[in-house]
Amino acid sequence: MTMNSDMLFEKLYDTYYSGVYRYIFAAVKDKWNAEDIISNVFTNIYKHKDKIITVEESKNWVFKIAHNAIIDFYRKNSKIIPIEEFLDRGSEESGYEDVLVKDEFKPIRSIIDDLPRETREMIYLRYYGGLKYREIASAINTPENTVKSVISRTIKKIRKIYDTSTGGVINERRKV
Repeated sequence: MTMNSDMLFEKLYDTYYSGVYRYIFAAVKDKWNAEDIISNVFTNIYKHKDKIITVEESKNWVFKIAHNAIIDFYRKNSKIIPIEEFLDRGSEESGYEDVLVKDEFKPIRSIIDDLPRETREMIYLRYYGGLKYREIASAINTPENTVKSVISRTIKKIRKIYDTSTGGVINERRKV
């Protein structure tokens, strides 16, 4: 049985809503703004639901729409994307590669505050949106190798600055 566009939209909504919401909330740091933006994102997707071929193939498209909606939000509000409390939304499952993200790593927030906007966007997409490198590359129109190297360098930089500033060592997640 083939799905019609309404059924595909519903499945897409159910599949990506929470990841898109986390990504948007991490970027805007405000529940009300995040809810407005996600509403606009899925309204826009619904208007173009005929473009949905499969839910899986639409993931990049969905996050690209969310990415553009965040940019539009800040453009309209002339704000710089805030990062404070960014890590409070993390979990052990979705942490920075092998880094456990727990409350004891709150000092990492200040390190992230100093990252360039484009780097923060990649971090958001990777760890809040759950996107793969190629999906991030597609969403922000950047080569995949650039995304991989920026994220990898950023993780190393965060570890080094954290270790230097606190004298601590970021625990690595044990592979089971």
